[in-house]
Amino acid sequence: MGAGGGQTPHIPIVRPLLAWRRDDLRTIATRLLFIDDPSNTDPRHDRTHARALLAAGHLDPLALAAAAAHCREVDAALTETADWLWRARSRDADVGECRLDTTDLPRELRRRLARRAIGDVRGIGSIAEGQWSDAANIESLLDALDSGGTATQAGVLASAARGIWHFRPAPPRRSR
Repeated sequence: MGAGGGQTPHIPIVRPLLAWRRDDLRTIATRLLFIDDPSNTDPRHDRTHARALLAAGHLDPLALAAAAAHCREVDAALTETADWLWRARSRDADVGECRLDTTDLPRELRRRLARRAIGDVRGIGSIAEGQWSDAANIESLLDALDSGGTATQAGVLASAARGIWHFRPAPPRRSR
């Protein structure tokens, strides 16, 4: 019942309310109709173990939220830096290819530039050899390029010479 004896209006609450403590949220929710999601206590999920650590006082949720916010800021700064490096370090290349000067860059920036180059060579939405995911593991490609070698990733051939990384479509596979 709302103030004045009327019915409480239906107010949808959309999660996540990550900055709220669970106990505070539950105190407010006791005045509303709510359903506990059974998956929140399912031990097959990592979040269940994290909640157990929180409940035991081993993790501070406010500190975790602050750390997540800092990580978001760092990621945004790295994205801006990679965008700037993409413009500043791109070298002349044939149409459909990318060449980048990666000299003296930290691995994370080289990783971001390589992912962008692969996506650029493949073209956004390309279906050749499946969709390209910016989250794909490219560590072996980075290792090959860092040692001056070549590697193929997602249909893109990458090679390195004197700090310049060259990305181009991989030649078609030979059929047997």
